[in-house]
Amino acid sequence: MNTHDSEKLAGILEELGHRSASDVQSADLILLNTCSIREKAEEKVFSHLGSLRPLKDLRPELIIGLCGCVAQQKGEEIFRRSNLVDFVLGPRAIASLPGILEEVRNRRSRPIDRERRDDSILYDASRARRGPGPRAFITVMEGCNKTCTYCIVPTTRGREVSKPAEDVLREAEALALAGYCELELLGQNVNAYRDGAIHLDGLLRRLQQVEGIRRVRFTTSHPAHLSEEIIRAMRDCPTVCNALHLPAQSGSDAVLERMRRGYTRRRYLDRVERLRRAIPDIGLSTDIIVGYPAETREEFEDTLGLLKEVEFDQVYSFLYSPRPGTDALLQSDGMDRDEKEDRLHELQLLQQEIQRRNNLALVGSVMEVLVDGFSRMGGSFLKGRTATNRVVNFPGEASAMGKFASVRVEAAGPNSLEGRRIEPHRP
Repeated sequence: MNTHDSEKLAGILEELGHRSASDVQSADLILLNTCSIREKAEEKVFSHLGSLRPLKDLRPELIIGLCGCVAQQKGEEIFRRSNLVDFVLGPRAIASLPGILEEVRNRRSRPIDRERRDDSILYDASRARRGPGPRAFITVMEGCNKTCTYCIVPTTRGREVSKPAEDVLREAEALALAGYCELELLGQNVNAYRDGAIHLDGLLRRLQQVEGIRRVRFTTSHPAHLSEEIIRAMRDCPTVCNALHLPAQSGSDAVLERMRRGYTRRRYLDRVERLRRAIPDIGLSTDIIVGYPAETREEFEDTLGLLKEVEFDQVYSFLYSPRPGTDALLQSDGMDRDEKEDRLHELQLLQQEIQRRNNLALVGSVMEVLVDGFSRMGGSFLKGRTATNRVVNFPGEASAMGKFASVRVEAAGPNSLEGRRIEPHRP
């Protein structure tokens, strides 16, 4: 969602006559679009601001704006922490960017807009300056009505608001005409999407009618809102990818209760079982928080057990990060950081072994991939993603970019597959 918000901000700037600078040194306007979901990300913002000081000292007319969730969270405090920032703009107030820039240039004031309007939902996404590649994002809803004790999203993004289904369909049609063949529907709690009588499952079914769209994904899903209707839509709609990111956060009922997640381990596993019955080859990924306040060794073992039982295709794991204004700050925590880091390392080693074993089982199979870039392997290697969201590296030509290819898997590591194309790529 932050990436797509940046595309929207860039589109607004282009409408104002700006063009992208070749490097930061030659820019006369710099926007930092920020994330505050973890403390480390927030601190990186102020560290990066410090690196811009020589530019600001050399050219005082340089405008630096701080946008996104840190802007929403910190507000006026940003000006106290850094005199380099000229304005602050929250994630749901992006439409005010032109007026703010005019105010900065004409009066040299330091404006701030943190109003929780629906700018990012109502924004005409055809104006966004999208990045290269075959995939495009569509923000279908924003905000979250949950009260998870560790999460700052409801504070920074506000309560849930959904984009009208007809607007989503028009945007999808325009993207298909522009050559995009894969869409990713975005929302902090995308399963809660609702436009009148149309819920996410209905939206997925309607997107089947958009000619030219070959794949549809959606993220992020809350387990408590993963309904039978959504699962059936995933099963029935050929363009909906057989992949889902379903954050568990913990495998312990006690921790889940302290997190106020709204489901139990058993209920989470029930959702996984229903998904796999409906879509046997579904690719599953998840988020795990390690070292939540007062997490015991037994509770951590429950999380390791969840990973062994589900065998996720990918796990995004993090140390618990205290966020201001969240209820988790009030919970006692007797564990030192070294112990938390040891647990994180243990969990990641386990997951790497699961991924390595499961990926090795795919050697010899043929997979359809959408080629989306050059591989980190270098040379003439390209990379693409399967419908299950696995990364596949294979030798090929740049002309295959943005197209589909059939690849036979010849080798596998924990994080990606390697193979060779067995037929010419097709549009």
